[in-house]
Amino acid sequence: MGAFLRGCVLFVLLAGVPGRALAHASDSGIKLLLPTGYYLVGGTLAVAATVLIAAVMPARWAGALFRPRILWRGPLPRVEILTSLAGAAILALLLWIGFTGTPDPLENLLPLTVWTLWWVALPVLCAVVGNLWALVNPWAGVFALAGGGGVVRLPERVGYMPATLLFLGFAWFELVSLSPEDPGGLARVVAAYVLFTFLAGALFGWRDWVARGECFGVFFRFIARLAPIQVARDGGGDVTIRAGFPGFGVLHGPAISVSGALFILLALATVSFDGLSKTFPWLGLIGVNPLEFPGRSGVVAANSIGLVGAWAALAAAFFACILAGRWLGREGGAPMAGRLALTILPISLAYHAAHYLTALMVNGQYAVAAGQRMLGLPEMHVTTSFLNTVADVERIWQAQSGAIVAGHVLAVLLAHAAILAVTGDRGDAARRGAPLAALMVGYTAFGLWLLAAPTGA
Repeated sequence: MGAFLRGCVLFVLLAGVPGRALAHASDSGIKLLLPTGYYLVGGTLAVAATVLIAAVMPARWAGALFRPRILWRGPLPRVEILTSLAGAAILALLLWIGFTGTPDPLENLLPLTVWTLWWVALPVLCAVVGNLWALVNPWAGVFALAGGGGVVRLPERVGYMPATLLFLGFAWFELVSLSPEDPGGLARVVAAYVLFTFLAGALFGWRDWVARGECFGVFFRFIARLAPIQVARDGGGDVTIRAGFPGFGVLHGPAISVSGALFILLALATVSFDGLSKTFPWLGLIGVNPLEFPGRSGVVAANSIGLVGAWAALAAAFFACILAGRWLGREGGAPMAGRLALTILPISLAYHAAHYLTALMVNGQYAVAAGQRMLGLPEMHVTTSFLNTVADVERIWQAQSGAIVAGHVLAVLLAHAAILAVTGDRGDAARRGAPLAALMVGYTAFGLWLLAAPTGA
């Protein structure tokens, strides 16, 4: 224990030395020599208390909490084609910058936009205001003008597995590959994915491919179900806008298959493994001295296995809860595994926001400065002063830990409401939901520990 504490002290002292932040979005969060154990215990107990409160809550309360109300129903003009074409133009400009601009990832707009504005900030915005990616994705406008039809149908039996495998490849590129922030390399990968998506959309039809194959369309659509405002357009062109408690779209939106559940579990497992892969226990497990980290090239094989293993472990734990709760069949016309996996979305979003918060605060400034430089405007001064005072760092940590706890509390309430909607009985819902609730409580402790754990990478 003494050596461990000395390592923690050395890490914090080194972390206080000013330096340039990486452009890659997976920078670790705040690590404190504070009694973070109190946060861990308190946060975990808060989620456990939510489980107990939900178990005795009258069934009608759970339904009323997530019952939306309609704000608007009627025709609204379509803007998706124009906004998508604008997104395609912006992407083309970013690719040109990536190929021809500076190789410094802190000055090139492509990695700053991809890893900070798009991958860190956009999911949070989608959870607040709705699916913005559906408006600006660079493919929809082109396919809409071309008709969007395909040559063959994407087989129903594959479910969301094409999107899941593509998302796993994206996670590997972000977390394991040697230089995901290199502008030229990133430009080649983005260009290849754009071309692949066009070909897949032309083959299977754009609507089918974006629904189950295009991984970012699937990811942002799922995350947007947490937004307190939901917008849906029917086949006739009319739009319905509903508002309610955050997450009501999880309960009142369309159900998903078991393969959709695997996609959601992968999204949570990847960001969790990103945090785990830098901790002393993981580095010790794979035989790496945390204070002599060899760089990404020395851990590619171990982290590749670890990434898939984290997904497999989380999926095994989740489906064990499904088995223990006797949710093997189709309840209410859809697999309960898919329904209950949707209730994990707040946890995934919360850890995403907490894990990447400091990267957004630092690299977001570099992105603004790079944009100003490109436009010939005076550049803002990039500062990391908020990482150098105990008070500021403590506030950042509180925001991170608060997001983790809030996400788990919302997940518990959503899961209980989803189960109540099927069973209709409070006692039966509590009993059958207990395994999943226990998993959520345990994941609270795990997530808070990941935020607080010293890192060696």
